[in-house]
Amino acid sequence: MCVALAAIPISILIAVRLVYGSSRGKNIIISVLALSTISPPFLCSMAYLMLFGRRGLITWRLLGFEWNPYGFHGVLLMEAASLIGLTSLLITAALNNIDGTLEEVSLNLGASPLKTFAGVSLPLALPGILAASLAAFVRSLSDFGTPLFVGGRFQVLASRAYDTMISIGDFNTACAMNVLLVIPALILILIRPSRNDLYNSAVTRQHTLSLHKNFMFTASSAAWLFTLLQIMIYGLIFLGSVTQTWGVDFALTMKHISGIANFRLDSIIRSLLCSLIAGFAGCLISLVIVLVMPSGVAFWLSDIAYLIPGTFFGVGYLLAFTRLPFEVPAVILISACCMCRQLSPVLNAVKAGYGQINPDLPYAIKDLGGGAANVLKDLLAPLLMPFLRLGFLNTFSAAMTATGAIIFLVSPYVRVAAVELFESINEGDFGSASAMGSLLILIAAGVNAIVWKLSYNE
Repeated sequence: MCVALAAIPISILIAVRLVYGSSRGKNIIISVLALSTISPPFLCSMAYLMLFGRRGLITWRLLGFEWNPYGFHGVLLMEAASLIGLTSLLITAALNNIDGTLEEVSLNLGASPLKTFAGVSLPLALPGILAASLAAFVRSLSDFGTPLFVGGRFQVLASRAYDTMISIGDFNTACAMNVLLVIPALILILIRPSRNDLYNSAVTRQHTLSLHKNFMFTASSAAWLFTLLQIMIYGLIFLGSVTQTWGVDFALTMKHISGIANFRLDSIIRSLLCSLIAGFAGCLISLVIVLVMPSGVAFWLSDIAYLIPGTFFGVGYLLAFTRLPFEVPAVILISACCMCRQLSPVLNAVKAGYGQINPDLPYAIKDLGGGAANVLKDLLAPLLMPFLRLGFLNTFSAAMTATGAIIFLVSPYVRVAAVELFESINEGDFGSASAMGSLLILIAAGVNAIVWKLSYNE
């Protein structure tokens, strides 16, 4: 709850800057926000320790003193910082969906710009703000890595469940703890905003609301400070990948990158393969579900899979597949877990696109002599392609950086890059972790850029 309360006000300010501010620098802010959503987990925690740890760049190198970075304050700051990118984009989309005509009507009736924003714009964007709040709450609730890294003696239920299973080996108690984490997620499913509020396909008029310069200065300051913070974080990650020993020897070296190329390249290839399978399978299954049963239990089940904590989801897969009479290949198991975990956003995106198609068009194609194949190839595929593309990129990026849902599905012989990153940070090996994080960022950003480039050329 504290993470959501810390992240949402800053996210609203960033969204205000993007929607009502000038276009100068807008693409930079959006790019940084998008990059923060596809980056590997725990990077904020690692950068936090690299800056403010016992041998941190600022605390030890620059100021010359030791400061305890661990505890509740560290967990709160790092979880909020890692979620602001996602919540800002959600709130920005909600504000963009507001019809600017309504704001103009309020201004014409004598309301000031700030009163119009507070009395018209914010209430209309409330479903999106609530969705962002719920996303921050659920993500922070199930985050076990950040409390492990920067929590110190402060622990949360997710990190305690992980320790109970991995360190103590008490499987039953760990499962019981994960069940407790599911209860808030199930409550959120009941109170979440309706999809009609979140997916508004109506054509809206451009925003012309001019807010007070002091308010816009505050919003711009929040947006640029967060952007600079993220640039510093990624700069530190890339610097750490070519540094001998962080905090001790800052001499440049390629040993961390070469170590990954020599000993961990199979983990990166396996992550890439699993992510591609999960992305394509998620789009195909979502398309079939939307065409065959556009509403029903499939959407409800996908929402549960998306909202429940990742560790609970991973434990469920572990229990289910270890009791089968045959062995499931690890790549298929990990891909299926990532695909089912991210099925809800893909389903909702495809359904939103399908709802924008005139229902009479398939009948028109059939009246002209076309069959079901022509409807799918000539009508549905081109019109739904933008939504399928978004679903693929969401699933691919999430699968490349997934940890909680698959950490119990890997073994010493079958590894993935995100788990390698998690264990390197947990061991204090910032060099290897930075190198792995840098490669994951480049791969995820590269695939996203290629897909968008192909889309632009279509």
